[in-house]
Amino acid sequence: MAARAVAQKIDPALFPLLLYKRILRLHYGLPPPARLMGDAYVKDEWRRHKSVPREQALVFLHEWTQYCTMLSKQLTGRGISKGLIGKDFEGADLDKFSEEQLSQLLELKEEAENDQRRARGEKIEEKKESEV
Repeated sequence: MAARAVAQKIDPALFPLLLYKRILRLHYGLPPPARLMGDAYVKDEWRRHKSVPREQALVFLHEWTQYCTMLSKQLTGRGISKGLIGKDFEGADLDKFSEEQLSQLLELKEEAENDQRRARGEKIEEKKESEV
């Protein structure tokens, strides 16, 4: 009952801002390299979607709400609770992505793998300009 009363007092126009802040707050529970990468990604995505059509904004907010819910279940106040963060994509999900989104996803995957290698003390080869 109290949650309903609180929910009724919150202006729906503030939901995107509250979700954004909640996601960044949840990132405090991530390992430092993942937090830095995650924060940068979240901020960039939210800037890009600041003035999109309503239909696209609803999809955007729905996906980020799912991410927020999933991450809040995987983290505790002391950090990662189960050792794994996130979830794997299904084939049907990847089919919906544009070429640009697939390219971004590949870059994100490569950066995450490089962070893991750095954490293990392995040397990382930087991409040459011709590869970019």
